[in-house]
Amino acid sequence: MKRALLISILLMLGAELFAQSFYSNRINRRWMATGGLGYARSLGDLTNPGSYFDTKLNIVGGLQYRFTNRVSAGVNLMAFQLSGDDQDIDPELNTRSRGLSFVSNNLELSATASVSLFPMANRFTQRKTINPYLIAGVGVLLFDPRAEVPEFLRDEAGDTLMAVPRAGEMVSLRQYQTERPNSYGRFAFVIPVGVGVRVKVTDFIDLTAQVSNRITFTDYLDDVSGRGYPDRALFDLNNPEDVTALALSDPTGRGEIRGNPENNDHYFIVNVRAEFYIQGEFLNKIFGVGGKRYNIRPQRGRGGLFNFGNRR
Repeated sequence: MKRALLISILLMLGAELFAQSFYSNRINRRWMATGGLGYARSLGDLTNPGSYFDTKLNIVGGLQYRFTNRVSAGVNLMAFQLSGDDQDIDPELNTRSRGLSFVSNNLELSATASVSLFPMANRFTQRKTINPYLIAGVGVLLFDPRAEVPEFLRDEAGDTLMAVPRAGEMVSLRQYQTERPNSYGRFAFVIPVGVGVRVKVTDFIDLTAQVSNRITFTDYLDDVSGRGYPDRALFDLNNPEDVTALALSDPTGRGEIRGNPENNDHYFIVNVRAEFYIQGEFLNKIFGVGGKRYNIRPQRGRGGLFNFGNRR
């Protein structure tokens, strides 16, 4: 329901911006409102090696400004999901039986710059039909990996030790500190880098296809980092919360290698977006930003027949 509502809002906003675009094309527009859909793929300790495709949806919207005939910059807000599961890892490529999994709903706010291969024409309506570009930027990610609580806690031989409180519930892994004594926060810095291609559809609309990698500064997007499992002495088995934490940390009880701390996690984004060229006046009415519009109709009066009027 939330996804459907967000998509509807983006579509309505796009329709409004599209309508605004048609009443004049005299202004060389530098602002673009963007919105689109795509998929995200986790590249971490619970990733199937060699696989870059997933069905996890992402929704993105943003605002861009063209500074030169090649360079644009803007801000983007993206909501997306990541997941990983040992059961999905090809046993021929990875023989670990950790029993680990995660799913995470994420929010990314980024500022990116793009450099187009071909320069923009003097008028935005005369731009190239197809124009590849490169992107790079910085951003901040809000993430919170979750997993289902196992039914039983197992000892180091893999035998059942006791039932686990909250078995079957989806819980936040971060709050249980599954790699004690290490812990992590809910925010991480990211660096988006990628390539895309922009296709002119109408004078006022472009479609873009974009592929990018998010370099992060955390190894805990999937809650897995340390090579070894935490010492069981750090968990008080008389405390129900610690029993749950240990079961989440080592579901099978036979773990030797939990993760790989040598590399931080990444995630892979593919998007298709619509870009709407909008007037600065429209943004000025909403946000108090944007440019001035000139009245280019000839006027009689002070300044002569060819007075172009005042700014308004």
